[in-house]
Amino acid sequence: MSLVKKVLFQDFRIFNQQEISLSETTLLSGKNGVGKTSVMEGIYLLSHGDSFRASLIDDMIAFEKELSRVGGKINGDVLEITLTRGKIQGKRTLKRHFSLNGAKKRKKDFIGQFFAVSFRPEDMRLIEGSPGRRRTFLDSILSTTDRNYAHSLHTYEQALKRINKLFELVREGVQPRSVLQYWEMMLAKHGVYLQEKRHDFFNFLRTVSFPFDFNIKYLISEINEEEIESHRDRAIAAGFLLKGPHKDDFQVLFAGKKLKDRDVSAFGSRGQQRLGVLWLKLGELQFVEDVQKQKPIFLLDDIFSELDEEAQNMVLELVNKYQTVITTAHEETDTFLREKIDDLKVIKL
Repeated sequence: MSLVKKVLFQDFRIFNQQEISLSETTLLSGKNGVGKTSVMEGIYLLSHGDSFRASLIDDMIAFEKELSRVGGKINGDVLEITLTRGKIQGKRTLKRHFSLNGAKKRKKDFIGQFFAVSFRPEDMRLIEGSPGRRRTFLDSILSTTDRNYAHSLHTYEQALKRINKLFELVREGVQPRSVLQYWEMMLAKHGVYLQEKRHDFFNFLRTVSFPFDFNIKYLISEINEEEIESHRDRAIAAGFLLKGPHKDDFQVLFAGKKLKDRDVSAFGSRGQQRLGVLWLKLGELQFVEDVQKQKPIFLLDDIFSELDEEAQNMVLELVNKYQTVITTAHEETDTFLREKIDDLKVIKL
């Protein structure tokens, strides 16, 4: 198991200088606003190279500071990410700098030193939320565990932006249709790869053992050269690509006899929907472990207050299998976890 032993922060969000030492199971307890989620964000950042909450890098840098740093000690390795606003002492610089044991790294060579799976209250909206939220869930898992997927996703997204602009220019008669050919080829090539890998993940998910029977339906917006050609006229008229991975979605379905193949978002209770989300998260944990042959660290950000007793007990079983960091702002949750988890390290923030 890759154990995250320490996380260090400099001018990261509310932290000026902060060092957190972790054990196999660590509880970060304290009132809202003391930085519990920021610790989780820092661990996730060191694993994925991206934040699970910030849309802008500047948001992670302390007010009136030029840069911030997040470091981690994982087994014998030292990882560090430096975040900037694009300038240091008036000179332009990259917004993210990665280093491993003091040596500069590209992002793709930095990520994957260890793996983190986060479970946050926002994830409770995975099942009944927007298709975009579910695609982000998929892309995060597959990009972290598969470099080729990350490359294809980036290439696909860039090609999509380009071809959508060209559709408008072709529609207005500014450009001939022939300008679309190269970008259509790129979209078909990388789109097919993305959808193959999404299929593989869903097939894996169906093998995950869970006390409650769920299934998954891939709502694929299939892309290939024939699909692109058959929808070209409508895409030109609309000004954007009508089919492809950017339109994909999935549904979590009941698999038991009584409600077999019914959509959990439409027919499930709130408790059943939350169990469905827990099934997805268990699938993520097991998929990462299966592909990477190492256990990820499990980040539970104030999630126990969102779960009923049945779901809490399922999560506690997972805590015994993975290095886990838990946060809570609730005294009753703090007390509950101290009673339930042996060798729990508690840090008051």
